[in-house]
Amino acid sequence: MAETPTLYERIGEDNILQLVDDFYEGVEGDELIRKMYPEDLLPAKNRLKLFFIQALGGHQTYTDERGHPMLRRRHFQWKIGQDEATHWLQHMHNALEKATFAEKEKDEFWDYVYKAALHMINK
Repeated sequence: MAETPTLYERIGEDNILQLVDDFYEGVEGDELIRKMYPEDLLPAKNRLKLFFIQALGGHQTYTDERGHPMLRRRHFQWKIGQDEATHWLQHMHNALEKATFAEKEKDEFWDYVYKAALHMINK
């Protein structure tokens, strides 16, 4: 019996990379959450790309380069409340609206990022 393709395989790496680029376009102009990011967004953007590739079933480069993701611990230095999570999710939603992959995969991706954003709330 054939294995079920991962979300990474169904979305495709190029689409994941574009999704993150589109997401960061929104973050760049967001007064509330932009201050949580370094001045140069490129390193953060590249880390998110590697994270999503791995989290969705692709190669393990993120862990090879940075160790276990430990999402909540890595983000604990910032005070993340409901407003910050909502802004983050709005930019991800806008990026998903631009995405050209199938709605089923968009829904599955959204479910993942929605739960992750709520998990990051620490204030």
